[in-house]
Amino acid sequence: MRRPAHLPTVIVVTTIHVLAVTFLAVGHAAGAIPVALAGFAYTRGLLHALDADHLCMIDGSTRKLLGEHRDANGVGLAFSLGHSTVVLVAGLAVALGASWIRTALDPDSTAAAVLGLTGAVVSSLYLLAVAAANVPNLTHRHHELDGPRGPWARLLTRPLRHVRHAGHIYLFGVLFGLGFDTASTISLLMVTALATMSGASPLVLMALPLSFTAAMTLGDSVNANLMLHVYTTATRAARARFNTVVTAVSISCAVLVATGTALEVYGEATGRAVAELDTAPVGWGLVVMAVACTAGIAVWRRRHPEGHDDVPTAPAGPVTRAA
Repeated sequence: MRRPAHLPTVIVVTTIHVLAVTFLAVGHAAGAIPVALAGFAYTRGLLHALDADHLCMIDGSTRKLLGEHRDANGVGLAFSLGHSTVVLVAGLAVALGASWIRTALDPDSTAAAVLGLTGAVVSSLYLLAVAAANVPNLTHRHHELDGPRGPWARLLTRPLRHVRHAGHIYLFGVLFGLGFDTASTISLLMVTALATMSGASPLVLMALPLSFTAAMTLGDSVNANLMLHVYTTATRAARARFNTVVTAVSISCAVLVATGTALEVYGEATGRAVAELDTAPVGWGLVVMAVACTAGIAVWRRRHPEGHDDVPTAPAGPVTRAA
């Protein structure tokens, strides 16, 4: 029997949850970590996974890989693990009382400014690049997912030509998380810092960053699998039109979030007042779209059982592409 494509993601996410529960049990038994505190860290992780930049990045990357006939399984997990690497390292540094993490979290420090600028610039440029890479997919008239063709398509996809599988998304997850600039991450690190006052072992206190990581990897993985299902499951006759509409929404959201981030970077770099763009509705909108599309596809298949066909969620093997 062929192993389900998403099984590795399930195993990794489950393992992280088991680790978080184990560390929490030890910390709670030692009187260092109340369950409510770990619950707070977990909810912060779930909310962080719903940030617009997470959703747009995972959505756009999934569509980009599928458009090139590459395996898009694991995009959400890879991005989340990269982001979690920053959270776990920072959480351990807080628990150990490292001086550099205090500097990195100080909004007035040079280190914080550099890290925040790096994360913001990388995220905005990546979202713009992946939006551009997905533009050729809007013009397809094929029933199957197809790769970009022609000089215009090659020009748009060139900036991300080295992003060829989900594992490459891990690095971008790390870079996206360098700024420590989201309320969820900062809240978690503050909670970890407060927990250190109990005198518990720093290793035990890692239950908090692990709880955050468990929730974020779960949220990002569910989002990635939803979008993968949306892009690859439809009737043969309707798939081209369906994917065109969803891809157009994906591109628009990525550009909007990238623009908001770019405005923040410009304002911080120049000291000028710029219009604030609230991207939270974009994130929630993408979630609603993914759930609605998934439900719509299920209803359509139930009402038209004779009109659908089986579509694999990933290519059967590696695809050889011309240089």
